[in-house]
Amino acid sequence: MGIVKDRLFPFILAFILCFPLLFLQKTEILFAINASRTPFWDVFFVKSSALGHAVTVIFALLLVLRFKFKWLAVFLSGFLIQVLIVVLFKKGLFNGELRPYLYFYRSGLMDSISLIEGVKIRYVNTFPSGHTATIFFLVSFFALLARNKVASWTLLLVGLIVGFARMYLFQHWYADVYFGMVFGTVSSVVAYLAIRAYPKSWHTKQLEVNLKGWARSTQNAFREFF
Repeated sequence: MGIVKDRLFPFILAFILCFPLLFLQKTEILFAINASRTPFWDVFFVKSSALGHAVTVIFALLLVLRFKFKWLAVFLSGFLIQVLIVVLFKKGLFNGELRPYLYFYRSGLMDSISLIEGVKIRYVNTFPSGHTATIFFLVSFFALLARNKVASWTLLLVGLIVGFARMYLFQHWYADVYFGMVFGTVSSVVAYLAIRAYPKSWHTKQLEVNLKGWARSTQNAFREFF
């Protein structure tokens, strides 16, 4: 457990520092964020939010395949745990919970905010933020893998940007994002500790992938096709 604390210290610190914000009025937080909108940040956070999509997991998985099977087991187990937690809350315990747009609309507050044109707004099942949970699973997993303090801080920053983007785009409340951060990180930690506690002989094996050869073959196939 000491190893986890050392590698994920930036994450633990962020959770502690961000915790008091849960007691602020949820509408006031979004009002403050919405008031800070600029064309540059609109584009930046639209692009940043995409890092929380499932497609990011696919790219991460391809990277993990270059490491020992132990880390592949941690990755797949942690991702499954994260998905189950999000589905349990989003589709079960908090099913139908209003997202910011519908809450503001029903409260007659829409004249007080502005939305980014072209961004698809969702109305319900707000808790927790799935994008945030996904990105925090990924960044905490790679922080455990990297064993580097600078990498941990950098990865945390990436996660925080995505979480903030979900509020900036008016998709989630602060509590949704905060607990998405926690759920995603806990998922990777639980998977890591479980795999570490029950080592298997195949954990030390590694997939032999000739990435250069694969890239060359793919390039040739595209040339023949087109």
